[in-house]
Amino acid sequence: MSTPARQAREALGARLRDIRRDAGLSGVELATLAGRHSSKVSRIEYGKRNASEDDLRAWCRHCRAEDQLAELVATLRAWLS
Repeated sequence: MSTPARQAREALGARLRDIRRDAGLSGVELATLAGRHSSKVSRIEYGKRNASEDDLRAWCRHCRAEDQLAELVATLRAWLS
């Protein structure tokens, strides 16, 4: 059974995966650019781990999706509160 928090993490992760793919990056490439381990990227994308605001900033910067950052941060804050 999936909890609302898990569903929110999975939805955010799917959105981040789409952003990464739209940028033409693999998970390993994004992790390298962001100075993170590739398993962290994977865990965030599949809703196994919460993304932080710093993760979102790095994600958007390296995927050239800065225009989506404010909405992603608002989404994160809404389900963390």
